[in-house]
Amino acid sequence: MKGYIEDITFLNEKAIKFGNEKVEGILVPSLGSNLLSLKYKHKDIELLRTPDSVEEYKKASILYGMPILFPPNRIEDGQFTYKGTSYKFPINEMEKYNHIHGFLHDMPWQVRKKEVNGKEIVINTEFSSSDFDLKGSFPQDITVNMSLSLRAETLEIQLEIANKGIEPFPWGAGYHTVFNFPFGAVSKWEDCRISLPVNKHWELNERSLPTGVIHETANTLEIQNGISLDGRQFDDLFGYDKERNPENECILTDQEAGIQVIYQGDQHFKFWVLFNQEGFVCPEPYTWVTNAPNLDLPAKLTGLRELCSGETVQLKTRLIVKEI
Repeated sequence: MKGYIEDITFLNEKAIKFGNEKVEGILVPSLGSNLLSLKYKHKDIELLRTPDSVEEYKKASILYGMPILFPPNRIEDGQFTYKGTSYKFPINEMEKYNHIHGFLHDMPWQVRKKEVNGKEIVINTEFSSSDFDLKGSFPQDITVNMSLSLRAETLEIQLEIANKGIEPFPWGAGYHTVFNFPFGAVSKWEDCRISLPVNKHWELNERSLPTGVIHETANTLEIQNGISLDGRQFDDLFGYDKERNPENECILTDQEAGIQVIYQGDQHFKFWVLFNQEGFVCPEPYTWVTNAPNLDLPAKLTGLRELCSGETVQLKTRLIVKEI
């Protein structure tokens, strides 16, 4: 299954089209290194929500492709303090007075590598804070490297975060992956199921921030076995159940289209947000819970972790496409 890579223009930006006989993707480094298209060629199905125009994309860029979140989700009042250092992000959710989704998803990244190694395609992009003036928001020196690897129907994504500065910083990361769900052109919600490996439900307040109250998920077995989103709308925060689901994976099944996507995260991803609207669903894997640095809860519970000077951490996710 020979792979290929092409330089193209997408949304008026330089982009990388890559693929093999089964799968084809489009990565746009200048738009947050966003994977804006992932097509299952055998059935001509676009798996991700893809914009038709620059104007459409600019209206709500976070609702297309696979935006990288750092930090993920909301920060109360757009700020927190950690070990005496202040982090201040712009308020971009005005009605709730929060910052949401961090600064990586709309910044330009640099291409470091793109090559075809037999049946494997490897693309490597990098963001370095030293290329930008971010001291007002994120005063630490950080490098984030993303590596995509496509083999057959499996796309592996590795995110490596490195502390290039002197002071430690708290980190949380995630993806706002927007699936074009139902996948099939004639599929209906009632033909589709999504399962998540979760068992804890975090209560949110009117600003969509955690109250600190955590419940057992009322419909745990249903969510773990697969629920229909027909007539249901979610914007919910869940904790991952490692004991019952060692394979930390979300499964999206479209019976009518005969296709299933398995979305796996490694053990760093302790939380999932489920968000859906008409025609799309976002299962969002996070390493920390929404607003983690401002919560008066143990770091073990919130997923907040520290990266010391010279340290790196690697986060791995995987998208697997299957016919059913």
